Amino acid sequence: MSTNSIHSQMQTWLNKHGENINNYSSKIANLESQMDELEKSLQGSTSNKDTEKLTQEGNKLQLDYMQAELDYLKQEAKIGNTFDFMEGDYDISDADTFIPAYAEQTAKLAQGDMDAWETDGEEGISMEEYRASQLGDAEGLSDEEYGAASNYADATFNNIDIDGDGILEKNELQGFYAAVDNADGSVDGKISSDSLGIDYTSDNFRSNIESFQQYLE
Repeated sequence: MSTNSIHSQMQTWLNKHGENINNYSSKIANLESQMDELEKSLQGSTSNKDTEKLTQEGNKLQLDYMQAELDYLKQEAKIGNTFDFMEGDYDISDADTFIPAYAEQTAKLAQGDMDAWETDGEEGISMEEYRASQLGDAEGLSDEEYGAASNYADATFNNIDIDGDGILEKNELQGFYAAVDNADGSVDGKISSDSLGIDYTSDNFRSNIESFQQYLE
């Protein structure tokens, strides 16, 4: 895995998952609508010929619907529900090999984010750089939405900035990744999509960041 921003990697994964699933969901909904209309037509048909034709169309729609549902389930299984940021295969019960590998991988991810977010030429990531990385060009956001997103980004920055010096260092970002990883109760290099809605600004999350930061140093 490259050292591109882990946030970009996760977003790409989520976008791919969401786009594909939405496409199949839309197809299923469209077929359901067609079948409802066909059912109404069948109820109002006045001849055997019309009924036979509509029945044939209904059978085809049923087959299409079943295939769409199968495609949906296959896509869910293919994409899965977990973003895996570890390179290679590791036994998480073998601390002697997993912990060094985990520290190395989170360090690579942290450096990738820092490289991606760096704009002022200074060491570490400032709040302004972090805020810009999270908000992007803010296209489509109202002033109120932008203000809320900006405040949340700043609060998240302050939670990651364990030493309070106004700069995010690599080990602080490592602690952040481990804390996100731990949202489901495990530390295995796999981040569940269900874990991405956690509050990065909470005291509990900050405590986890600090614990893992010290552990990975």
